Amino acid sequence: MDKFDLSRKMKRLIAWLDTQNRPDGLAGRGFHGVPFADAYVTIDPERQSPYASANLNRVHLCGTEAGMNADSVQRLIGFFADHGVQRFFVWLSPGPDMDMARGLLDQAGFSRIRRTGYPTLCRDRHVPPHFKTDLDIRQVGRDDIAASRERLGETLWPEYVTSAGKQGFFHYMAFDGSRPVAIAALCMFEDIGYLMAAATAEGDRRRGAQQALIAKRVEQAEQLGCALLVSETLYMLEHSYRNLQRAGFEEAYEKEVYAWNA
Repeated sequence: MDKFDLSRKMKRLIAWLDTQNRPDGLAGRGFHGVPFADAYVTIDPERQSPYASANLNRVHLCGTEAGMNADSVQRLIGFFADHGVQRFFVWLSPGPDMDMARGLLDQAGFSRIRRTGYPTLCRDRHVPPHFKTDLDIRQVGRDDIAASRERLGETLWPEYVTSAGKQGFFHYMAFDGSRPVAIAALCMFEDIGYLMAAATAEGDRRRGAQQALIAKRVEQAEQLGCALLVSETLYMLEHSYRNLQRAGFEEAYEKEVYAWNA
């Protein structure tokens, strides 16, 4: 798939996921015109973390969106300020005139996050991934997830819990006997299968849980007829990145993340 087509599809996926798993207080808006055509914006004044992955005040762009200029960037800054947001992030994915988009953000006072990177990885091969684990992988539903809350604690990501039972989502856990130790989910969007919400309890890492959960979701996605599998991670999460590579995922592009602080 063309890199630009993929990045636009991923932006649509993000907007759709927000409609399925929207945290309390989060508002999402797709722009069509001023200040940016086809930009997707989320606002949550209660969550203004200094870390991009935890801050839900975001602008998603694919290159220089139509209508993007110096004035529109300033208007967008004002849009967040009017909602009481003093720190937000622009997530810039591949698209037309990338250098122009970077220049406009730089001139407006945005700074690129360099402490880690945000790769998007894809898999289009139809060969089962190899893995080794002594854990049992099972598909689970809402009742199973509710029953595991006490044992898994913070390992249960909010979007994993809230998406359970919804159409297009498939949830899995790795078990050591009857004890749940890891989670992961798959969702279908258009023609892609998106691997999401993966986490392992700290004391059970390096047992092959995530490699097995990746393999299970790859199998499920291929049975569903997905043309492409996609997942996202951070470079700083080296084990996660390697697990995806071992399973045949290849990096398609890196999102550039820019911070604004009032």
